[in-house]
Amino acid sequence: MAAETFIKVYTNNDDAVIIWKFPAFIKDCWGFAVFRKRKGESDADAEPVHTSVGFHDDPHVNFEMRPSTEWPVQKYIWIDYFVKKGDQVSYRIVPMLQKDGTLVKNTGNATAWSDEVTIGDNGGAEAYFNRGLVSSQFLARRFSNVKAKEWSKTLAANLADVNSDIRRFMGGNLLDALHSLLDGVIADENLSIYAALYELDEFELMDKLNTLGKRAHIILANGAFTGSEDPQAAHAEKIKDTDLTRRKVKTPHFAHNKFIVVTDKKNGAELPVKVFTGSTNWTTNGVFTQVNNAVVLHDTKVADYFLQEWKAIKADCSPGGMGLYSDAYKKHNNTSKSNDKGDIETFFTPVPNTIDMDKADSYIKAAKQGILFLMFKPGIEHSSRMLYDTIMKMAENKDLLVQGVLNADPGGSGNPTITFTTSNNKEEGDLDAVLPAGIDQTFGFWMDEVGKKNVTIHSKAIVIDPFSDNPVLMTGSHNMGDKASRSNDDNLNIITGDKMLAQAYAINMMSVYHHYRWRFYRSKQTGTPKWDGNIKSDDWQHWYDTGEKANEIRFWLGNNK
Repeated sequence: MAAETFIKVYTNNDDAVIIWKFPAFIKDCWGFAVFRKRKGESDADAEPVHTSVGFHDDPHVNFEMRPSTEWPVQKYIWIDYFVKKGDQVSYRIVPMLQKDGTLVKNTGNATAWSDEVTIGDNGGAEAYFNRGLVSSQFLARRFSNVKAKEWSKTLAANLADVNSDIRRFMGGNLLDALHSLLDGVIADENLSIYAALYELDEFELMDKLNTLGKRAHIILANGAFTGSEDPQAAHAEKIKDTDLTRRKVKTPHFAHNKFIVVTDKKNGAELPVKVFTGSTNWTTNGVFTQVNNAVVLHDTKVADYFLQEWKAIKADCSPGGMGLYSDAYKKHNNTSKSNDKGDIETFFTPVPNTIDMDKADSYIKAAKQGILFLMFKPGIEHSSRMLYDTIMKMAENKDLLVQGVLNADPGGSGNPTITFTTSNNKEEGDLDAVLPAGIDQTFGFWMDEVGKKNVTIHSKAIVIDPFSDNPVLMTGSHNMGDKASRSNDDNLNIITGDKMLAQAYAINMMSVYHHYRWRFYRSKQTGTPKWDGNIKSDDWQHWYDTGEKANEIRFWLGNNK
């Protein structure tokens, strides 16, 4: 039967996602063992990955983990969080059968070994993500001996400590990428950076900017201001050793960019090399306690577009730093910018007539397999138009899988939603998650989690058909709404045809989505018992016969299995 099974593995900088499918129901199968084999290991050396959820009545201690041969996986998709960048791995799935009260491996019915993959191999572009989920079992584990009223204070202390494993873990490879970029420029006197930042308070990043001195050309906005206030004034004082320009704007504008261009002096000319952009503000919240993303584009023409935009923004500031939004600045942004290959199209806002939104809409409407997204809807977003609306319209197409999280600012009028699909792939309506929430009680294999009362999902990214020959990734600082298009300093990048980059983002989106999907569904369960562990039956396989779960597996296997 092994020849009739399917197994696929996708990776980003952090994780490996394994998806598999068997051709028929497996009698007495109480789940699957997931075996991992590292490069150079024989089949006999391979070990089962460990899981944290056992059968619902298993005795256990808090945060115990056991091999998946003992606590098997009752699903057809698994994320391996215990790999790191550079690891070369392959996987095999083995059904675990219940025989006379014992679980036994059904190796004759196992999948073949998957193709070997390298963690962090994203092709030409680089994708980076943090682990900004405060409401998680990771923090619950580390705060298990901390009183609930001390959680916030303890978290703040850890995030202020450069040696804290919590700080390093939550910053993830996004923190590493920011440090690596700045350290590389510091080490080479021919390199400089040109950065446009919305907010800044992360102390390590500010220290590195000061070390760069006048090679750090910074435009720092006034952030989330109220009226004429300038919340970033004190932070600007802390980077006074840099070449600093202030950009202070007034409602309804926000100078919302967060991009960095790296330049290199060669033969007397300063040339753009690469650009770092995405959703991440240079703040403690942005780097550590919100879900964020970044992409590094090694395309000199794209980098030059960002450099020219930086210069246009600076020219649009008065001597006192006030943003003018002059006709010259608006004219500079009135068309999209494309690279030579035509596979990266960048919009700098404000733009006329929402041309950025119209182009993004056209890609969303052309989706053939599925749409994944993570979005943030600001509290001040009063527009009736968002790309989310187009995505929800597309969810009516029964051939598409549409999944994602829209997190509304607590100051806004709309609720955040987690978007699911029903058996015919239609959206079930706005399924309120109040704010993307964690577990608020201890039960089964889970502990009460640290709460977070403000923005959780800050990413702004859409992936379309990541497993097709024509994938699309949209990302940048743009909040995917009319206000970002018409009023803000923002950037939206539409990247086509880069399979590995699109899939890296898809993995991150799926990880965040699954984190909240299970919590949401359990919160809606009524009666007892609520699900609190694996079931002692082979019936769980029927969960994947039809509906969202079946559609999801088909999507990840390429819509043809």
